[in-house]
Amino acid sequence: MPKAQVGDRVAVRYVKRFPDGSVASSRGRAPLELTVGVDHPRLPGLGLALVGLAPGASATVHVPPEQAYGLADPSRVRRWRRTRFPKDQLLPVGARVAVEDRLGRRRSVRILEVRDRTVVVDTNSRHAGQAMELKVRLIGIHAADAGAERRTS
Repeated sequence: MPKAQVGDRVAVRYVKRFPDGSVASSRGRAPLELTVGVDHPRLPGLGLALVGLAPGASATVHVPPEQAYGLADPSRVRRWRRTRFPKDQLLPVGARVAVEDRLGRRRSVRILEVRDRTVVVDTNSRHAGQAMELKVRLIGIHAADAGAERRTS
């Protein structure tokens, strides 16, 4: 039975668990495709953990904060004008709220402090500073050079 090697394109399913109790998974979605040995933005820290796995096999990786979503960066705590938020929007301290950045993309920020004219927000990822447990199941392997399917489970 073939086993994943560096450079192979593979399909995986995953579950991410964080110390704060939050969980994210690929359940209900198509398997995620990635290249073995290359970090994927959705599965940071996976690195070479898939090397040697056959289709159907699983691996559990403990990813430190630095390799997961990074450490919390104090420079990402910002003071924004209150007018940046809709007038009627509730801004409870500690809550995450959706905002639109200057390029029109939706982002999530955590409210740290609300004043009359300003709001202090944390723009770090919700998982910044947290380690992650990543459980990955290898679904299929594609040859690195030809891109043809080698084996699936």
